[in-house]
Amino acid sequence: MINRLLIVTLFLYGTHLLADVQKHETSLFLEYEREISHQNDSSTDQENPFKKIITKLTPTKPSTPYVNVPIQPTVATAPIPPEKPTIGQDALPYLVINKPVDIVPICIEKPTDKEVAITVKEPKKSLFENLTSKKDKILAKAKEFLGTPYGFGRDDYVTDCSGFTQQVFRQFGVTLPRSAAEQARLGTDVDAKDLQIGDLLFYHTYKNEPSHVAIYAGEGQIIHASFRSKKVQYDTINKGYYKERFMYAKRLALNNVDSSSE
Repeated sequence: MINRLLIVTLFLYGTHLLADVQKHETSLFLEYEREISHQNDSSTDQENPFKKIITKLTPTKPSTPYVNVPIQPTVATAPIPPEKPTIGQDALPYLVINKPVDIVPICIEKPTDKEVAITVKEPKKSLFENLTSKKDKILAKAKEFLGTPYGFGRDDYVTDCSGFTQQVFRQFGVTLPRSAAEQARLGTDVDAKDLQIGDLLFYHTYKNEPSHVAIYAGEGQIIHASFRSKKVQYDTINKGYYKERFMYAKRLALNNVDSSSE
């Protein structure tokens, strides 16, 4: 009984399943046909973008008829040499250079020793070097200080009386002490009537011992650093102030000047 009921159930289930499959196939077929018909309708409304466009070419008659022209053979010819330029043709695009002239060596005779001795000039000496007398050299050196401001010291900017004589005689190998009183102890005594250029003259100004010194410049004049004038200058030995205060004169021996040249 149970088996029969099971068989009947399976039969009914199989029958129902078969009918379902057939129904599904029918719906699929209808859906396919509907899609095909929709594609056909759309193809009639739109232009096919992949349609091949063919343009027909129409041959035209040429305006100039073709003429068979025979080819002439090319004959090789030798290049024509350029004309030889002449001097003075400025229009030529290149430079004309003449053939260089042979240089003939010139024989130069070697000068003799006598000729060399004549042509060679000795270097020019300064005014100080050209002086031969010791007196002229001392006077020339003293003149270099004319106009130097008066001041206590012995540099190139200011000087006093003893600093002035100290700097002048240093050029001739004579080292003088600093003060006028100390300088007065050196050298040999000289009579006032026998003065020579370069002699030292000593004066008492503010005390009884030598306190001022000057260099005799010849012709009754002295060169000294004047306290009253505030500079190195000339003065005369007969001037009242210096004549009244004159004490004595001294002569110094110069070490690096020829003493025979007077």
